[in-house]
Amino acid sequence: MKTLYTTLLCLSFSAFCFAQEGQITIKQDEGLEKLLNLYAENNKTSKYYTIQIHSSQSPSKANSEKNEAEQNFKNWYSEISFYEPNYKVRIGKFNTKFEAQQKLIEVQKKYPNAFLIADQKEK
Repeated sequence: MKTLYTTLLCLSFSAFCFAQEGQITIKQDEGLEKLLNLYAENNKTSKYYTIQIHSSQSPSKANSEKNEAEQNFKNWYSEISFYEPNYKVRIGKFNTKFEAQQKLIEVQKKYPNAFLIADQKEK
């Protein structure tokens, strides 16, 4: 009986509760807008790391090295870039230098002269 009275009392009090409505006003510093714009601009180009395994003046030699690298490191990004006068074979795209250095150790077992390159990418 006591629980019945308690339950009825709680229900009667809950009938008087109303949800609150209101308006939220956010005041932010003007510098925050500048920072957000700067952040967005900076993200258009961001840094990544890749591993260069070969450089030569012969496009056919660069192509054969790229094909060999694709066989040795399946599912890795690979590209041939031309920077006058050389064709450069690069593999992998890594967001952090730490990750790239770990993969470089693995790559140097097959390509002892391989090294890291920090590059920019357009988004």
